Amino acid sequence: MYMDIKAAEEFISQIKSVISCKIIATNDNIEEIHILSTTKRNPKQISRDVQSGLISKFGLDIDYKKISIAQIDKAIINNTNFRLRLKTIEVLNLGKKVDIKVVLQKDDVLYEGRKIGLNTSYNIKRILAQSTLKAVEEFLKLEDSFIVEDIKTISLANKKAIVTAVSFVTEYEEQQFTGSAFIDRDIKEAVVKATLDAINRIIIRCYNGE
Repeated sequence: MYMDIKAAEEFISQIKSVISCKIIATNDNIEEIHILSTTKRNPKQISRDVQSGLISKFGLDIDYKKISIAQIDKAIINNTNFRLRLKTIEVLNLGKKVDIKVVLQKDDVLYEGRKIGLNTSYNIKRILAQSTLKAVEEFLKLEDSFIVEDIKTISLANKKAIVTAVSFVTEYEEQQFTGSAFIDRDIKEAVVKATLDAINRIIIRCYNGE
């Protein structure tokens, strides 16, 4: 029987509390189902919903042992006003290297990210983005989950803008997101805002994954 893996993944991703899903199959035979969810519901509840959903929708009886669920803490996102805002950017010139610290703020709480790297014009932008993501990981209570893939300066509507590409990596899958921000006054601020614009998508999905 032909198995539409993509359709099954999309179906599972619509289940309450599920953020994303990755199915590993061999010859249309499902071997593993990897799920990223919020902590709103117990993994056993989610697993049972996946099993019953696959039976009713696709006629597939899946052993619960094939279903693995990784959860991201949603307790920190307790209302719709969850966006982080930029507090400060500190750049310390160390000659061949540069030390960059980005401080983000949510309500009265500060989250700090810091990276040191080679002092080149392009690498400074990359370090700014990396420092921003470190601060976001502190906010989300994650570790080594975001990767800066690329940063570009483009012309858009007769203005300069920063575009970033960021990957969100779990044990089972990788997702890519993009963000952008116009360079109004400070290119450093634009890099941070573009990076936040990219990862806000995964935060929103966590919030809406109830």
